[in-house]
Amino acid sequence: MGLSDKLRLDTTLEEIAPSSPLQLCCCACCSVFWFVLIILFIPVSFIEVTRLHFGLSTNTISGVVDLENPLEEGRYYLGWWSGAYLFPVTLQTIEFSEEKPEDGVQHLSVLRGRDKDGKRIYLDVSVQYRLSKDKVGQIYKEMLTFYEDIYISELRDALSKACNYFAIADAWESYLNVTDVMKSACDVALAKYHATCWGLQLWGIRLESKYESALIRTQVRKQAQRTEQNRKLHTVVRAQTEVLLASYRRNKTVIEAQGEADRFLIEEEAKARAEQRWMNAQSEALEIVRRSVKLRNETEMNSDQLIRYQKLVMLSNKSSTNFIVKGSSDLDVSRAREIKQVAQGSLSGSDPLLVKELE
Repeated sequence: MGLSDKLRLDTTLEEIAPSSPLQLCCCACCSVFWFVLIILFIPVSFIEVTRLHFGLSTNTISGVVDLENPLEEGRYYLGWWSGAYLFPVTLQTIEFSEEKPEDGVQHLSVLRGRDKDGKRIYLDVSVQYRLSKDKVGQIYKEMLTFYEDIYISELRDALSKACNYFAIADAWESYLNVTDVMKSACDVALAKYHATCWGLQLWGIRLESKYESALIRTQVRKQAQRTEQNRKLHTVVRAQTEVLLASYRRNKTVIEAQGEADRFLIEEEAKARAEQRWMNAQSEALEIVRRSVKLRNETEMNSDQLIRYQKLVMLSNKSSTNFIVKGSSDLDVSRAREIKQVAQGSLSGSDPLLVKELE
């Protein structure tokens, strides 16, 4: 064991602890210094990049910016001498309008330009752009953090020149073509400065008073002309519809008349057929009666007797019927007796007739 080891082993806490007030004060000052150093410098050594931003780390002492390694979302320990420039991930809006925009959007004046006919026009335009993470180093290298001011200047110039490619009337008659022209100009202007034009909206158009009044009159006349054309087309279609309806009504009347005639013929034919069959049945019944029913002398009934027999059969089905003989001139007495004998069952048939007394 060496001398140094003996010294370490022999040293006690009382020998290390400060014994004088001066030593005690020095120890307290050193402790406070290191405590304050830890509290202040360790937190500032961390850099936070939120999920809505990209970042470029920078040395705050030398001013050097790391352009090759953009920082994504997260916390980074780079030392208290480091910082970061943040760039937005989300869509950013540039609006040229006299109206006050939403929070976070610069309030810019209306976009001024001239159409291809030389008319002075005032446009309300909104543009959305997006930055790429791979391009933020180049953006900072060329424009530092003033990139949006440069974008505004370039867009104002490019969109004003794009107005020269269309007549202002096309904004009403061919809105999509006008917005496509301005969107193409926006793409070219922002691509030069490493940004992407996500969208463009043309939502307000104004002219000088004399041009605007003339344009309104022209549009009103064109609208009136279209209205008359549509009214004419409506009249033609309605007339054609009436012709079709008249044809359908005529066909309906003819079909109903034909159906009524067919119904009448069917009903009358059925009635005639039923009456014919009823008469045939009566004829067959009378023929059967004439052959089957015979008088006492085994002779068949003649026509008059058959008619009289039918009358008696008909009377036999009635509950209370009286016959009144008014005299010999109307009915011979001997003839009445014969009728009575026939009615009392003097016939030789298997089914006797019902007897009805003749008064």
